[in-house]
Amino acid sequence: MTEFGDDDLTLARTELGEPDVLFQVDRARFLTKLGIGLTLFFGGILGNYLWWVHGPATLNHVVFHLMYIVPLSGLALLWHMYRNRGLLVLIYPTGLLRLRRGEVDSFPWSDVEHIRVKVQRAEEATFERNVTGTLTACWLPAEVPNFQLWAAGLVVVRNDGTEAHFGPVLSDYAALAETVQKRSFAALWPAVWSRFESGQAIEFEELLVTPAGIRHERKLLPWKDLKEITVAQSKLNVKQTGKWLPWALKDANSIPNLHILFALVAEARQPWLTPPSRPQSTEKDHTSH
Repeated sequence: MTEFGDDDLTLARTELGEPDVLFQVDRARFLTKLGIGLTLFFGGILGNYLWWVHGPATLNHVVFHLMYIVPLSGLALLWHMYRNRGLLVLIYPTGLLRLRRGEVDSFPWSDVEHIRVKVQRAEEATFERNVTGTLTACWLPAEVPNFQLWAAGLVVVRNDGTEAHFGPVLSDYAALAETVQKRSFAALWPAVWSRFESGQAIEFEELLVTPAGIRHERKLLPWKDLKEITVAQSKLNVKQTGKWLPWALKDANSIPNLHILFALVAEARQPWLTPPSRPQSTEKDHTSH
């Protein structure tokens, strides 16, 4: 079966060589989601006609809400599929290449300013360290919904403001989200950690991560009082030891470089603050925050 964008892919391989990883829209998945979107949209329109023209005189609030939720959900799914038709994502050591219906956009890792990943829930991040114990990678899980494709997504933003949006219509979307987080981490982390070690605060929207702790709305949560940070129902939950209510609750999907935030919090809570003093380790660290 011929996949969408084969001509673009052949040209890219000829000009740039074989990518490390390739992600593309699978034809069967595309057509399946397209069929679901059309069914929801036109089924919702038909349902509205039958209800309002031939339905009962009394108003049922549950049915009323379904009358607009179903067709709007179908329309949202169709729009999502339209935006991603023919999409190809090629991962190279030097950056990410997006091909879409003849358009070519490159995102060198050194030019990536931040990424945003829609994370539904995460009780922990995954870390990788080298043999000296230095942190080399961090990523959060990205779910692949069966229906609400718009509930998941990955955005890569270049330092000139150019954005690339990717969704679960791509095959192996979870692997794509992990790969982009790991490779962007390698490019962003050294400068972030250097600034933090020099005493600077690192900003994540309204959260400030400082050597003294986390600041939010003029409040400071010292590191010794931080219980954990988690994501639940797309909300970043900063928990304080001994407290039931969240110390801070933020929209996780709006926070740039959420993987960097989790890594910075993990490193700041360690008994060391300089890489040379880290213990020797060859194992992957799956520490919970």
